[in-house]
Amino acid sequence: MTTTSGLNGDINVSLWPLQNGILNFCGFKVLEPQISYGVAHVPQEARVEILKSWEKRLETIWDEKPIKFLPLQDFEGFSGGFSLKKEVEESLRESKYAPTVGQNLGKPLPPDSQVKA
Repeated sequence: MTTTSGLNGDINVSLWPLQNGILNFCGFKVLEPQISYGVAHVPQEARVEILKSWEKRLETIWDEKPIKFLPLQDFEGFSGGFSLKKEVEESLRESKYAPTVGQNLGKPLPPDSQVKA
């Protein structure tokens, strides 16, 4: 599991504040990101393929399932510092994967969430 963020870290961790803290928090359903690295530095043919890939995804984007976020009721309120409730943590203890990128509980990231590593 990668625990760093930024340019040299896991893009899932880098995107988490935007996806959860801004988009999900404001009520948006958040889809897996479409990421293309180094677009300005790849040959024109590669940029055309990137655009074709985006076009293909857009054809079925309405069928995609949003990224999973834990509901607010799974957290202690303001007085609890918005930590996961103990009973929620206990219910997740046996799971092989983290419930989300932001609440990883020291486990590997979920295979069905965000960018596939």
